Amino acid sequence: MSKRNKMLTGMMIGAAIGAAVSLLDKDTREQTIQNGKKLGSKAKEVCKHPEVVTNAVKEKVQILTTTIEQVSEDIRFLSEKVDELNDTAPEMINIIKDTKQVFSRKQHQIEED
Repeated sequence: MSKRNKMLTGMMIGAAIGAAVSLLDKDTREQTIQNGKKLGSKAKEVCKHPEVVTNAVKEKVQILTTTIEQVSEDIRFLSEKVDELNDTAPEMINIIKDTKQVFSRKQHQIEED
């Protein structure tokens, strides 16, 4: 038997022993029984009406798909705006520099007069 199989077997045995020991506690045992009953009840309900689960899953998938599409559109929009900003920023800097030069010349002319 390979080491991997021995490890997996050991883990399974350890988990089974741990579960058995934990069931020695009365509260844990009662909670496990209650949870088992709830799970069994839900499983029966799903078996009787699988379309409910199927519809719920389809609805969640649709919501997720819509959300992904919206986020994708938002990212695309922001990317376009960043590109526009990158294109216009150098132009704005040049306009501001030109304006500064014009005002500096005007101020210099006023001071000379």
